[in-house]
Amino acid sequence: MRLVLVRHGQSEGNARNVIQGHLDFGLTELGLKQAQATAQRLAGQRFDRILTSPLLRATATAELIAAATGAPVEPEPALREYALGHVAGLTFEEVAARHPEILQAYRQGIRPSFPGEEGRDVFLARVRSVLDRWMESGESILAVVHGGVVSAMCYLVLGLDDRRPGIFRVANCSITEFVNQRGRVVIQRHNDTCHLQGILTMEDVG
Repeated sequence: MRLVLVRHGQSEGNARNVIQGHLDFGLTELGLKQAQATAQRLAGQRFDRILTSPLLRATATAELIAAATGAPVEPEPALREYALGHVAGLTFEEVAARHPEILQAYRQGIRPSFPGEEGRDVFLARVRSVLDRWMESGESILAVVHGGVVSAMCYLVLGLDDRRPGIFRVANCSITEFVNQRGRVVIQRHNDTCHLQGILTMEDVG
């Protein structure tokens, strides 16, 4: 059994370089092309079901993949992006100007606190709940998610300290795959973008 995570295609928020969190942006024209290329890459592969974050940029990507694979789509609220509080809708430059302590934390290699944020413990707990349910199900599942969710899953599987940011880069419509090997979760591949030649984008600020 396997768990395949696909980050959504480039969103309107990505293209504007704004921090999104729970803000609900749709896909750009390029994002649609990325999602179509991903659907073609995954066509013919068998999945028991497709889970998707309920945010529009993820559901639009999931629908294209579902059409290519024939797997049913189910919304999964636990797969929403991390809620970044009051900085959502701002560019990183605006955040740095209004909250210089955040930029300073990143420079020191420390995950900063954001005013009004969800809380990392809450976020990791909901991501872990999806991981645990997949382990119990014995299914092959594809999930269309966000960069923060992909990174969180990798931190959890590897047992890394979540307070250290930036270890995992996650491109739009990249593929990350986990497999269950005798009860142990293994990262089979991470940030696979072979299907995105000429249309690769890396914007990932939530």
